[in-house]
Amino acid sequence: MTYTYISHIPSPPLNAYINDLYYWRGPAPYSRLKVLPLPSSLLMVNLGDAFQVHKPNQIEPSAACKESWAVGLWDMYHIVDWPTHVRFYGIHFKAGGAYPFFRLPLSELHNQVVSLDAIWGHFAAELRERLYNAPTIQAGFALFEQLLLTRLHEAPYGFDVVQYAIEEIVGRHDTLSIRALSYDIGISQNHLGTLFKRLVGTPPKTLLRLCRLANIHYSIENPTEPVDWVKIAHQSGYYDQSHFNKDFLTFSGNSPTDYLRLRRELHMADPEHNSILRPLPTD
Repeated sequence: MTYTYISHIPSPPLNAYINDLYYWRGPAPYSRLKVLPLPSSLLMVNLGDAFQVHKPNQIEPSAACKESWAVGLWDMYHIVDWPTHVRFYGIHFKAGGAYPFFRLPLSELHNQVVSLDAIWGHFAAELRERLYNAPTIQAGFALFEQLLLTRLHEAPYGFDVVQYAIEEIVGRHDTLSIRALSYDIGISQNHLGTLFKRLVGTPPKTLLRLCRLANIHYSIENPTEPVDWVKIAHQSGYYDQSHFNKDFLTFSGNSPTDYLRLRRELHMADPEHNSILRPLPTD
């Protein structure tokens, strides 16, 4: 099975809002994936066949992703049915980084996959057509950057406050108190929460929990090594094992033990794809 996956770090000022642009082309690595929530919004411009997205315990798809779409922050897992052949460009936004491009309350994208034309209108189709006709992948990245700059708006009121709070949450998720963070900034928890729902898509405490979950993902990047769940829970900011287990089950749909078993099975079957996507096969 051969495929192409390339990551591209955009130039300033885009890199202040975007972790990377990426490109995938080739056979689908899996027919169905359980996608775990992470503290990042996504944008995908599909140049191939359609994807289908299912929410937990949902038989019928909640979204059929044919052309281009935006993915908000999720606080639960979702299932993605991949087409046989994949070709798309994508964006991994930084936490809060999508707002200056979308200019709508990101709470509207919470646990949602939304067609990009519902946000950008005819520009979404123009973006897809021009990327489809790009002569090379690198030319596509350059074009993607140019077009994104036309959608980048001035940062709104409260954006600097939210970005500072995000930096604190990302850097100190294991010990940070949102109450103490609000006091340090000089605004109420309610006001900080209102800003976060609009500019990030979730309350600060939810982003904190997502950062903890991301830390857990990376702490067991190599699932063949022994795992001490008590130590991982403590290092991620959980001082109550039952709280950790409950959060983990909510986010992933699996207990920590079952999650690790499935990760090990995936790693043994295909370690190369596992390292790129960090997915979890469905039961």
